[in-house]
Amino acid sequence: MLHRTGQKPHAGVRLEAFEKTGVLPSLSDLFKMTHATSDGVFVDPASEKLFRTVAGRIEERETQLTQESPDGLPVTLSTQEVDRIFEEVAPKKKGRIVGIGSVNEVTRETSSYTSRRDEETAQMKAQIDSQKAQMDSQQVRLDSLKDLLDVMAVGNPVIQRMLSERRAALGMPPRDPQESDPTRQQPSNPTNYFDNM
Repeated sequence: MLHRTGQKPHAGVRLEAFEKTGVLPSLSDLFKMTHATSDGVFVDPASEKLFRTVAGRIEERETQLTQESPDGLPVTLSTQEVDRIFEEVAPKKKGRIVGIGSVNEVTRETSSYTSRRDEETAQMKAQIDSQKAQMDSQQVRLDSLKDLLDVMAVGNPVIQRMLSERRAALGMPPRDPQESDPTRQQPSNPTNYFDNM
């Protein structure tokens, strides 16, 4: 089938249309953009015949869905549904759909692709949440171990010196050994006299 895009790949034409409108054109619309002039005249009869057949199937399906609709409002097919009809109608050659050129090599937006992408996103989010929970749990354990070492260092100059050196090597501020001393007297508060005892 003749087309009018020259050296420009069909996938590039589709992306340019997406950038202009914000909507990815259907394969049927892409076919018309690449095989018809701006005033809608197709460059060869085979292209026009394929486009008319696809358009007829789309109209037939929309009419059927509109008649089945409980509210009777007109139904418009999604891009994925239009693409499915185009893929069913368009001839195939060596496993590729004729008339859409390089778009054959590009993963098209299908419902299975979308659901697979959503599923992968949910799995990644669950993994990140799980790893964050593990990190939070490890941080709690590290904090309690740090406090335990501070308590052990009270009254033991060797452990105090080792902890001070380690903190300095890690760039941590030195801790006041009085903070972790369980024997340290709390400031007296007359109203909590019995609590302090």
